[in-house]
Amino acid sequence: MFLLFLSLTSFFPSLIVLSAVIFILLLLSIIAGIKPRELLRGSRPLFIIILGIFILQSIEISPPGFSTEGLSDSLFFCLRIAAAFSAGSLLFSVTTSTEIRKSLSRFETAIGLKNQKLSLGLSLMLSFLPRIFVIWEDLTLANKSRGGKGSLSMMKTLVPLLIEKMMSHAAEKALAMEARGKSG
Repeated sequence: MFLLFLSLTSFFPSLIVLSAVIFILLLLSIIAGIKPRELLRGSRPLFIIILGIFILQSIEISPPGFSTEGLSDSLFFCLRIAAAFSAGSLLFSVTTSTEIRKSLSRFETAIGLKNQKLSLGLSLMLSFLPRIFVIWEDLTLANKSRGGKGSLSMMKTLVPLLIEKMMSHAAEKALAMEARGKSG
């Protein structure tokens, strides 16, 4: 819950609060034995998309030009996203999906939603999120090692592979859950 609170707090419109959140995340990552830069592992595509959107918004058509007015806002937004992403990475580094499911199950029971099984679905969904970024980073590394360039053609090649690997991972997880359900 604290890491979720940190993620949400990183979007407060105060640079002091954002600095405090980043400092707390750095401190927690050191305590957990995780290098702070590892918290951002796999986030490069996210930041490329965010920066690309802000650059496109800065292009002025009439008269032709480039506005640097929102550039500082976009950089602060990227810092906020980095803080939220780092909090999520830290959560997945120090907890398992089973621990997340148990915590959510206790919360479901407390608010009277035990029969809905939301905790199972949510914990499964959350367990897939870090897997997407790990697979993406592995694919881009393999692409670079084969002499591929980071461009639109790379996206056209790697996105279907990412989807295929995630579907395969989901099928394996479903088979494992089904086997546990029949045996238990």
